[in-house]
Amino acid sequence: MSGEIAIRRATTDDAQRLRELNEVALRQVDAYAEDAVEEGMDEDLEDIEANYVEAGGDFFVAETVDDGDASTDSTTDRRIVGMGALEPVGAGTFQADRIVHDGDGPAAEITRMRVAPDHQRRGIGTRLVERLEERARELGYEVLVLDTTARQTGAQRLYESFGYEQRDSVEWREYEVLLYKKTL
Repeated sequence: MSGEIAIRRATTDDAQRLRELNEVALRQVDAYAEDAVEEGMDEDLEDIEANYVEAGGDFFVAETVDDGDASTDSTTDRRIVGMGALEPVGAGTFQADRIVHDGDGPAAEITRMRVAPDHQRRGIGTRLVERLEERARELGYEVLVLDTTARQTGAQRLYESFGYEQRDSVEWREYEVLLYKKTL
């Protein structure tokens, strides 16, 4: 039986589980770029503290507790079923920084948003976006940007429900990438 979902800050110890979640979630929507991963695209997951927190952002995971069979002495197992990050717009951001303009105020990008396929449509993505927006406000950001592929219609609906507006699109490899923006 599954316990409650808790949102917590990711740690470097989570790196392997984050890479696995990234792959399974992107493969589900045919958006996993294996060659990009081989070229080092996931290296940021190796040191969450340095690449996100110390850089002026944050990284959260949604974790569930599977209690096992109550009739046995099984141990409790925690499973990361969602993730999402916040990073200041700049050299490390992907594509969405192209829709940040002079006069927008401090801007950050929501990135690495993933929910395990077997836990989708349970409000985990909503809780992660809420926490990331809350953290962005705490850190003084006034504008948030993000991207998703045209294939990820569920993600598009989620972001639009929070008031993100599609501002542009770009081609990256074989993907159409939609760029979204929101003023906090």
